[in-house]
Amino acid sequence: MKLESSKTLLAKPIEEVFNELSLASTYKRLMPAEVSFRMTDEEHFSFKLGGMPVIPLKLARKTPSNQIVLAADGGNVPFELAANLENISGQTEVQLTFDGNINPMMQMMVKKPLTQFLESLIDNLQKL
Repeated sequence: MKLESSKTLLAKPIEEVFNELSLASTYKRLMPAEVSFRMTDEEHFSFKLGGMPVIPLKLARKTPSNQIVLAADGGNVPFELAANLENISGQTEVQLTFDGNINPMMQMMVKKPLTQFLESLIDNLQKL
């Protein structure tokens, strides 16, 4: 299942946004208020949203100034959450994508909450 957030434009240079999104600590500021967040180190963190289980993530790979990919760090569902960056006249356009191996029955249950979660993250990027 692949989901994409809307795009947002940040009035910051792409290198600065890339550097901030490369740190696990940044994601604490991006999470919705009701999320329980725990950081292990600057490349690993976990969060718990509502009645969902704890979701551990790790920094999987970075493509300098273009993309940061977080991946599931264990658990039963392999997935990736990517921040895709594009330079637009000295500003940075960001779009988040979720790509996970989720069976069709689960997709029906998680599509709406995951979409809302991505939109919450993209809205909170303005806090950077």
